[in-house]
Amino acid sequence: MKYLSGTLHETEPTEGVMDREIERYLPAAGIQSIPEELGRPEPTNRTPQEVSERYAFTTAATKIWCAADTESGRRQALEAYRATPDAQPAVVQRVLAFLQGAGARRPTHEIEDAMASLGLAHPDNELLSAEERASLDRDGYLNLGVLLSQERLMQMRARYDEAVVAEGADAQHTKGIARIADTVIMPMNRDGLLDEIFMHPRLLAAVRHILGVHIKFCGSNYHCPLPGYGHQPIHADFVWGVVTPMVVNAVWMIDAFTEENGATRVVPGSHAWGVHPAGHAVDGKPLDCEAEFPGQRLVTGDAGSCIVYNAHLWHGGTQNRSNRLRRAQHAFFTRANFIQSADVPVAIDSAVQARLSPEQRALLDIA
Repeated sequence: MKYLSGTLHETEPTEGVMDREIERYLPAAGIQSIPEELGRPEPTNRTPQEVSERYAFTTAATKIWCAADTESGRRQALEAYRATPDAQPAVVQRVLAFLQGAGARRPTHEIEDAMASLGLAHPDNELLSAEERASLDRDGYLNLGVLLSQERLMQMRARYDEAVVAEGADAQHTKGIARIADTVIMPMNRDGLLDEIFMHPRLLAAVRHILGVHIKFCGSNYHCPLPGYGHQPIHADFVWGVVTPMVVNAVWMIDAFTEENGATRVVPGSHAWGVHPAGHAVDGKPLDCEAEFPGQRLVTGDAGSCIVYNAHLWHGGTQNRSNRLRRAQHAFFTRANFIQSADVPVAIDSAVQARLSPEQRALLDIA
């Protein structure tokens, strides 16, 4: 399996071409036109009661999950919580669902063999530098640099654009954001064009550093905020706060991320706080997750770059204030014995499954 790298020298498209590209995305993003004021974020319209309820849910679930490092210990904490007069049924049900995950389908040694064949058996492998590991530990995220060639990016953009047009108004979306779920296991990856998204050795080295050698693919999605959209409340990619990391996310920049087009904001070091932003209080009140957070940074980079981060890091997309699309591909990973967000054995396209290597099957956790 060969992986490409290179520096991109993209030409600026004409305004007419860009207008047509945006117009093609409108149905999939659930909108009919682009706002005149591109810098005004869409309000989430969360009521104070909804914010308060989310805060109560998150703080309770965090306390249960962080009470122990083992499943049996967490079950005991859950039972103790269930016996309290203020126990929330929603908390009990959600925590129990995570504790009843299917676990690994593949034997442990097959995952170890796959990681070894990729040069990732040893934690101090040569695919990450000591400085890069330190950045993941300290800040919770790392820009791995440009890992995709210009030719590959052009092919991927065409594939994504075709899929968005084909799905149209049936596509999954938040208003103003076109989204395609499970990209790497669906027919659009029939020829392996998107394999690097979940199999690039540099990416897997970062995942291995955070989660250990026993890892697996969790899910993927294509995410494209249109001009005037893309602002997200600050959040983490898990339901509650944790002490031991459970998930890792990667964001592939299919287009360059700039300060104008909705680059991701992150709060360095927040992955180690053991607190979910929805369960964080400021002066006795739930955090305003819509607002800027002190010390947040924008993560920018060239097209073809990959940001990998401890998914418990506080982060969020920002408003696309440019007049261009901002395409991105996400890939999630978790521990081998943990539940996947995508039911890969059921969802995977037969043509994709037929061509997979033993290493890919092990990382996807399919027979």
